[in-house]
Amino acid sequence: MPRFNVCLILFAILIYLLTAGVTLRDRLLISTLHRIERNAYFEPSAKELFEGAMSGMTDVLSDEHGDGYTMYIPPSEQVTYQNRNDNRSEGLGFLLRTHQEGEEQKHFIAFPFLESPANRAGLRSGDQILQINDTSVTDKTSDNVLGLLQQHRDAGLLLTVLPFGQMEPQEIFVQAEKYHRGSVMGNYFDLDKQVFCLETHPKIGYIWITTFGGTTAKEFGDALEQMTQSGVESFILDLRDNPGGDVWNCVQIVKMLIPPGDHRDIIVTSRNRNGQERSFTLKEREQRTALPMVVLINGDTASSSEIIAAALQDHKRAAVVGTRSFGKGIIQGIFDLPFQSGMIQLTDAEYRRPNGAAIHRKKDSTDSDDWGVIPDHIVELSEAEQSAVTQYRLLRSKVISTERSAALDLFRQQIVENQSDEGGKPFEFTGAAPYYDLQLDEAIKIISAAQ
Repeated sequence: MPRFNVCLILFAILIYLLTAGVTLRDRLLISTLHRIERNAYFEPSAKELFEGAMSGMTDVLSDEHGDGYTMYIPPSEQVTYQNRNDNRSEGLGFLLRTHQEGEEQKHFIAFPFLESPANRAGLRSGDQILQINDTSVTDKTSDNVLGLLQQHRDAGLLLTVLPFGQMEPQEIFVQAEKYHRGSVMGNYFDLDKQVFCLETHPKIGYIWITTFGGTTAKEFGDALEQMTQSGVESFILDLRDNPGGDVWNCVQIVKMLIPPGDHRDIIVTSRNRNGQERSFTLKEREQRTALPMVVLINGDTASSSEIIAAALQDHKRAAVVGTRSFGKGIIQGIFDLPFQSGMIQLTDAEYRRPNGAAIHRKKDSTDSDDWGVIPDHIVELSEAEQSAVTQYRLLRSKVISTERSAALDLFRQQIVENQSDEGGKPFEFTGAAPYYDLQLDEAIKIISAAQ
């Protein structure tokens, strides 16, 4: 057989092998992609078409099936996505709070994150920003101020601030950097460290997990050790407003809290669409504390934080206080696309709590259906109370002890004024000072009664 014919046959076999798995639908997609690329009046790039197609495929799951968690992450967003999952950030590291006084807007450091450039530079909660480089901000909106901070952050900013509780301004230089944004916080801040107990009840520990990232289990273990060494006799785990995150870290935390026992030692079970199951169990004994505990949840407690609350409730390890959780009981796998063309976050399983019940609230679920985590002790908050509790908790956890009383007084004053400006009745702080948090109050009562 002539050599040319042999090569032709081999080439045909190669083409067959390469296209054997390609369906007519696949060919139609490729053909349409090429037609648009060649003939569209507004000339798109191949990159734009590819990323649009990927986003469109994942949007189908959201629009048609109610899965708003599957998504395409283009290459330009991968670093941000991975940093968020690892609890890493890049920037100055503080939140801005703006307060209107007459015609003047005052801009304050709401709080700097613990390991951030802002915190290392000496910025503290309550510091008022007067000037950014050579620009006064007293007549600027919050968007203007954020724009100025963003514009010059990489080269560094010279901030003129009025330190909280002081009369003389000072200049502080701060520059954007990468930093670790911790996900485990204490109840208050003292002498440059977090304190993991209640200020008014030092025998009651308090740990607040804000999200679940790659370092959350280690952070929690360190907080647990510091808390127990302080001599607490019980503790409160606050999972309110926690959107979830890394399941592995969530499972490791459950292992620190529950000994092997009933419910077949199950922490959580995942199940894919084919019915295949995988269970995370307590068989490897890792419990670090047997202290009595209460868990706080609310309507924004979701995903991995629901796994913890459900496991603690089903194993009768803790009382759950607050309001019904969000109901996100599905798991996303993450995989890289070839040729550095992005990532897909794909919902590929649901999870079930130790008693076998589903957590996920489906598209057509009603309040009477079985989803989420229903607290043992339900304590409802109004929208205004919830907002105040969230802000108050953040502020309390970041202001050092010598400044806390005045900072909280200012906070209360501003909450009341803002409420009045919106035309509602003046906000009334309820609950035991210095918390004004009815859900936390209920947790304190339960723990105190059990001791």
